[in-house]
Amino acid sequence: MRLENKVAVITGATSGMGRAAAELFAAEGAKVLMLGRRQELGEEIAAGIRSNGGEATFVTADVSQADDVKRAFDAAVSRYGKLDVLFNNAGINQTTQGRPDEEPEDSWDSVMGVNLKGAFLCIKYAVPEMRKSGGGSIINNTSVLDSKADEVSSASYHASKGGLASLTRKSAVVYAEDNIRVNSIQPGFIATEMARIPWDQLDDPEIIQRMKRAQPLQRMGHPMDIAFAALYFASDESAFVTGATLLVDGGQSARYV
Repeated sequence: MRLENKVAVITGATSGMGRAAAELFAAEGAKVLMLGRRQELGEEIAAGIRSNGGEATFVTADVSQADDVKRAFDAAVSRYGKLDVLFNNAGINQTTQGRPDEEPEDSWDSVMGVNLKGAFLCIKYAVPEMRKSGGGSIINNTSVLDSKADEVSSASYHASKGGLASLTRKSAVVYAEDNIRVNSIQPGFIATEMARIPWDQLDDPEIIQRMKRAQPLQRMGHPMDIAFAALYFASDESAFVTGATLLVDGGQSARYV
């Protein structure tokens, strides 16, 4: 198994790409600490992973709050003894606030708090534990919109994802001496709650048909596509890869419009 004996923390683990990563990492041998805001759902998903032979624990946490983040990482180390992998996946968007001059300050603060400050806080508390383990892998889930703009996503979303891309490069450089690799994934149009597609509708033929028309590869972007990208960065297969970005968008960014 590709993550045998590794301990991973995954944020935003109750839906979409985070849930897919939690299930995949556990299937590949990792002990997974899942972070999220929805306690009942999180505990249900963790129980499902355990019933399939994996190891997972859910901790309720708001990643924009330092106390929550510290408590979660303390729980990971207390339960599993160490930390090897961090997948900064938690993210939110406000698609009704596309123009900077129209976005309320509280919307800006909320999105930046989860998407960028949350990743910063998780890195802050993950790194000391990874040093104790002799290294580790940090994976930041950015977006194709970390370097491009659309008309519907909030200004704060673009700013937070662009900032996260920069934080990835900075962290890769300064933590290389600790054998801590830091990489990012740029998802395109993936079937998640942010795209208004709940987990239990991923097999809906109508949704699959609609989503497969969004990019050159004629298939739906599935949360598991991002989970497999994260698995590569989490595994020792990427031992000489840091400061890199993996674009997973079905070819959409390559197409001239």
